[in-house]
Amino acid sequence: MSHYLDGETVAAFAESPSFSWRAFFKSAIDTVRIWHTRQRERQQLLDYLAMDHRAASDIGIDGSNAREWAQRPFWRA
Repeated sequence: MSHYLDGETVAAFAESPSFSWRAFFKSAIDTVRIWHTRQRERQQLLDYLAMDHRAASDIGIDGSNAREWAQRPFWRA
């Protein structure tokens, strides 16, 4: 039995891109880490703003804009 099919080797069909579980889990873990970092940083911003009413002007933004940004869901950049 020949390993050729219409002039191409059967091995050419076996060279499809393979799925990598390692890459999938690394990507998922990296995403969760980014989300956790965002959540922590936004909580720190809210804590900083709660310390003093002038804190928002100290970092050069409007207080309402800072609160709006800090209260976004963690999955939104």
